[in-house]
Amino acid sequence: MVTAFVDMLGLIIIFPLLPFYASAFGATPETIGYLVATYSVCQFFAGPVLGGLSDRFGRRPLLIYSQLGSMTGFILLAVAHSLPMLFLSRIVDGISGGNVTIAAAYIADVTEPKERAGAMAVIGIGFGLGFVVGMPIGGVLAAHFGYAVPAFVAAGFALASTSLTTFYLKEHDHVRDDSIVFGLHYYTRIIEYFRIANLRTLLVTFLFFVLPFSLFMSMFSLFAMIKLQFTTQDIGLFMGFVGVVGVLWQGGVVRPLVKKLGELMSLRIGLAAMVVGLLGLAFAQTIPMLAAVAVILSFGTGVTRPTLSSLITQYAPPTRRGGALGVSSSLESLSRAITPILGGWIIGGLHPNYIGYVGAAMAAVAVFFSLRVHFDSHELTRATP
Repeated sequence: MVTAFVDMLGLIIIFPLLPFYASAFGATPETIGYLVATYSVCQFFAGPVLGGLSDRFGRRPLLIYSQLGSMTGFILLAVAHSLPMLFLSRIVDGISGGNVTIAAAYIADVTEPKERAGAMAVIGIGFGLGFVVGMPIGGVLAAHFGYAVPAFVAAGFALASTSLTTFYLKEHDHVRDDSIVFGLHYYTRIIEYFRIANLRTLLVTFLFFVLPFSLFMSMFSLFAMIKLQFTTQDIGLFMGFVGVVGVLWQGGVVRPLVKKLGELMSLRIGLAAMVVGLLGLAFAQTIPMLAAVAVILSFGTGVTRPTLSSLITQYAPPTRRGGALGVSSSLESLSRAITPILGGWIIGGLHPNYIGYVGAAMAAVAVFFSLRVHFDSHELTRATP
């Protein structure tokens, strides 16, 4: 939970400030777009590799490497005196950004399948807390002390997280994959994950879950500014509200819901709630209506992510859990690179309401694929793809 908290805290402290920081060096809007996308593109390529390395060498050393990489990226950001240094900081952070993937793999290793979704929700709680705390920290520090100070603060949090992992987190025994040899040909092995029927379906479901989620996250500020005339303060307060609600859902609802209905049914309910929430986004005309939409949407995402991550680890071969979660991380990074461009085209070329329509359509595709997943005890016990 601490790892996820620090990861999201650093991201939320830095991410909203990047356009302002880059503008101070004379960056054009196009250049800012490339800067924001750099992190996600690097994570797209690094995610499966870091997950696979953790399958071979253990979770703890790779987690420490990822946390040190995040800290280094934040420090480079803080001392940047040119655009190339800003890009370098995002590249370093991106190629080492396997914190949450490896933490999720660790959780999968030390929990029984029936308890895994509830345990995965702990990561979601960390995300939500980081979101709630990071927004005001980043804005207040930047306003009073400049853009470098929030980056140094994020680096400090990363150092604290690394220290906890180094001195308190014990490596555990898990089934390691000593056959992994890394190189350019490694990326062709990713196809093996898609040869397992249910795992392939779950990964596609994950893609169509993170696409509308990323679309909402990347475009909400612009959506609310145009449609509801939100100020920056309104947006910060509202997103803080979304974070608090998300923490409540994941802390108090996911575990009992999964225990009563099972992971697959909980997953389908969560995705259906996302469809309803995103459709509601298109029809929201007032702040109370938008708040109701946020409650439904946060329930959907809060239930979907941990149950989907849990199922992916269950259908992945025991020696490849980290790699499978790395592939899902890459899919999320891909969505973060695509959706800002897609969202800008939707809002600028169509209408802000279409963010809700398009997002709901994507989530409906995820519902469809989730209905095609069935428990297969033979497949769950396979040792290799």
